Parts: sequence; structure tokens; C-alpha cells
Amino acid sequence: MIKTTTRLFGVIGDPIAHSLSPLMQNWFFQHFGIDAAYLAFHVHRERLSGCVEGMRALNITGLNVTVPHKEAVMAFVDQLSPDVAVIGAANTLQNDGSKISAAVTDPYGFIESLGAARDRFPGAGVVLFGAGGAGKSVAFALARLGIQRLTIVESIDEKAKSLAALARQKFHIPMVETLQVESPDLNEAIQQSTIVINATPQGMHPNLKGLVITDFSAFSKRHLVYDLVYNPVTTRFLAEAKTKGATTLGGLDMLIFQGLQSLRIWMEEDYKLEERPLQQVRKLLMTELRIHE
Repeated sequence: MIKTTTRLFGVIGDPIAHSLSPLMQNWFFQHFGIDAAYLAFHVHRERLSGCVEGMRALNITGLNVTVPHKEAVMAFVDQLSPDVAVIGAANTLQNDGSKISAAVTDPYGFIESLGAARDRFPGAGVVLFGAGGAGKSVAFALARLGIQRLTIVESIDEKAKSLAALARQKFHIPMVETLQVESPDLNEAIQQSTIVINATPQGMHPNLKGLVITDFSAFSKRHLVYDLVYNPVTTRFLAEAKTKGATTLGGLDMLIFQGLQSLRIWMEEDYKLEERPLQQVRKLLMTELRIHE
């Protein structure tokens, strides 16, 4: 029940109707016994400054930020976390009553979603498809996981070079290279790596046949293959990798854990999701999306 003590949270973006954050965060509030409500706000770029000031004026405790505002919102807050300063994007705003701070939770959602597979990353070679915003967050996470070599595969050369420079100079990944999807060296790069990640929207519903590559001959049981796409649960990319014996992970848990990390920041509590509630929130989101198994 909404009361005068109920704290208000939300997500801003343009568009915003597709967001799963209200469903997920309100489930978190109920599960953890938090007196709060979470709404979606459609905010156009020219109203972004006013939105942040409105957060201050109305004492809104926290906001998530989605496309296309993750970079632009940084100009209107009082404080950037060190991670935001390095990555150059924010997806979580916290209002503590005196200042509004910006944080980013996507890299931590990725790391937490790995579970036991996290042990495979220190010293590993990784092939990363995609150098956009998702790819940037994953590369930052990979640096924290202690990988040794990163191969960025991106069709837009400028984006690949930009992320490669960031990965070398700011993330401090020891070895970084870029390749085109059509490069004859791609299969060798995959063979020399043990982890392959898709950070592009290829294969996302309704484009179920989409693939970042078509030749899976370099994949083997040595590989961990991760797809950030979560609808369908098993993308064609993951299905093809499975036929080669690879271990596979989809992106739904990353979505859940990046949202949980936002909640931790807002409430300053180290909330945990045990296996049973994790299964419950997975089912909730899959039902909402009518996700394909």
C-alpha cells in the first residue's frame, strides 16, 4: 500500500514502454520488504536536465537511466562514481537528500551472472562481439575479472578502435586487438581464446535467426560462450556453440543482477538472491516477455 512514507523510484528513457525495470524492481521491493514504489517515466532529451532537477525537488530516491540518456545524464548530476568517470556512461542515479550521484551497474550485473563460471576468467583470452555501450560495460567487467587478452570484433572500425583504446588505457587490459567479422584471423582468435561473448543485439526476438558469425568450426568444449541477449533464452548463437560442446550462458541473469545492484546502491544494503527467489524473478520476467525457450 502506498503511504506518505513510501519512497519513490523509477526509470527514465526514450522510449520506455518496453522496460522490465518496474516489474523487476517492484518485485524486489516486495521480496525484501521495502516500503517503495517504482515507475517508468518517458523523458525526452530536451527535458533531461529538468528531470534530474525534478528528482531533487520531489525527493525521488533513485532512478535508473536507459537509452538514450546514459551518457547525457552525466552533465546534470553532482557526483560521478569512479566507474562512471572511466566508462563514460551511467544507468543509476541516487538522491541522498544533499546531492545526486551517478553510478553504473551493468558490469557488476555481468560479473554476478557468471556464478561459478567466474573462475574461468582470470588470465583468459576473450573474443568480444560488439563495441557499443553493452560491449564497453562488458570490457570493463572483463578487466575487473583479470583477463589477459581481449579481441574486439566490430564491423564499425571507429567503434572498435575507440573501445580498444579505452580497454588499453583506462581498463588496463594487457593485450587488446580488433578484428572485422570477415577477417580470416577470426577463427584463430577464437581458437586461442577460451571465452566468447556476444554484446550485440543479433539473435534477439523477433530476429531469431540473427547471428554475429556463421562459422562455428573454431568453437569447442574448451569454450564458455555468453550471449547478452535474453529473449530467447537460448539464442541461435548459443545453440550453435552448444553443438560444438561449449558451455553457454544467456543474458537474463545479467539483467536481474544489474537491477539488484542498483537496489543495493539506493538502499545501501547488500541484498542477496538465493536460488529459489532467483528462479522466481526469472519466471516473472520470462512470463512478461513471453520468452522463447
